[in-house]
Amino acid sequence: MQGKIALGKYRLLKTLGRGSNGEVYLAEPLSSPNLRVVVKRVHPHVTEHPKFEQLWDAEIKSMAKFSHPYAVQFIEASRKDPLGPCLVMEYVPGVTLEEVLEPNRVLDVYRTGQLLGYFCHALQTAHEAGIIHRDLKPANLMVVDAGTPDESIKVMDFGFAGFAAKPHLQLAALTGEGPIYAIGTPAYVSPEMIRGDTVDWRSDLYSVGVILYEMLTGRLPFMDDLQDDLLAAHVNSPPPKFAKVGAGHIPPEIEATVQMALSKFPNERPQSPRELATMYGRALSVDLWGLTAPVGWEPMPIAVEVTPQPRNAPNLPQNPYQITEEFEVLMPERMAAAKIKGFVDDLSGFVVASEPGVIRLHIGFPGGKPKGMPDNVASGSGSGILSWFRVSRKPTFPPGQEPIEVELHLDKPDPSQVRMNLSVVFKPVEGYQPTNPRIWRTRCETLFATLRRYL
Repeated sequence: MQGKIALGKYRLLKTLGRGSNGEVYLAEPLSSPNLRVVVKRVHPHVTEHPKFEQLWDAEIKSMAKFSHPYAVQFIEASRKDPLGPCLVMEYVPGVTLEEVLEPNRVLDVYRTGQLLGYFCHALQTAHEAGIIHRDLKPANLMVVDAGTPDESIKVMDFGFAGFAAKPHLQLAALTGEGPIYAIGTPAYVSPEMIRGDTVDWRSDLYSVGVILYEMLTGRLPFMDDLQDDLLAAHVNSPPPKFAKVGAGHIPPEIEATVQMALSKFPNERPQSPRELATMYGRALSVDLWGLTAPVGWEPMPIAVEVTPQPRNAPNLPQNPYQITEEFEVLMPERMAAAKIKGFVDDLSGFVVASEPGVIRLHIGFPGGKPKGMPDNVASGSGSGILSWFRVSRKPTFPPGQEPIEVELHLDKPDPSQVRMNLSVVFKPVEGYQPTNPRIWRTRCETLFATLRRYL
């Protein structure tokens, strides 16, 4: 790849590293040959993930809005570059934590604590912005001025981060069929990602716990050779005590903090990066959070995007068959997915598609998905119900009993809370236009009341 041009403006100079998701190159802008940037080229197999486009768009959106002194700065990106999807980021001279650990094996509790403090400051700001990293590991942590009194960390590669504000209830959770997709590195992935539970910012804290364990003991908490065994250990096995892996000299308070971060369930862990850093500092009798705070830096306010509601615009014609209702849901996303599945099953419906922040349902086909309809309708593949009409006989319905399409728009203003805002849009299924607005509205209002009882 040396000498090739990315995004039409960056010449690749040399490879900096390779990982499971992509390759990283040192590059120079054609307009400023004395400057250096980093170009990350995503591996082709990653683009085959069924949610790649949504995950990519979420990553770019999150990285473009996130800035912190202890995080590598995003510059620009292209999903359709001739070299493949590419990200361009700030170049930070230094070595990765993985490289620091290779010759040293273990770091002392004070050096570990200082690096943890910088690390947690970056994560705290990201989480407050609704951004989850999802792939934290030593290879994604750049140690700047390693081994000097000015040593600090910059977090790299906010992976397929995405906004926690747009919950994604996966299709398998809504239908009980198909695989749950998880992204992450097996040695550092959280149990909830493996279980297919809804993932929030506390998943990152589990990965931080694995990294802390490795820094202090010189080994990973789980070292199974087979990936399936490794993933099962994250879900079911307790991490070995420090004394059993030759690290009995570590103060018990430090070990307790690390073991708490490695709890199997999110509500058993520290609830924020700041809390984790504070607990570690308390074990050392220092104000770790204050000592590692970036000097003179203030976070930029997060701009809240407001989507206009055309249905309320005075000059737009109203569609009598499109009805929108709103309410709050006060339950974890995994429970909400189970409740929505029950709602769909009990009302002879089926899930058409589930994307980050949006779920589409069809209600009112007797017996659920009509016989002969292809399975890919439920995957949101784009072929949809109209493709089925071309190959199978279209069912008919008496007036007033036409099927209803239900769109659930989910938003989570505060990622630290379970509260979700739910906007419910009722409209006719294409090809089944109702004829009586009054009957249609009554049916939609009844359906909305039923959905509220479930949620």
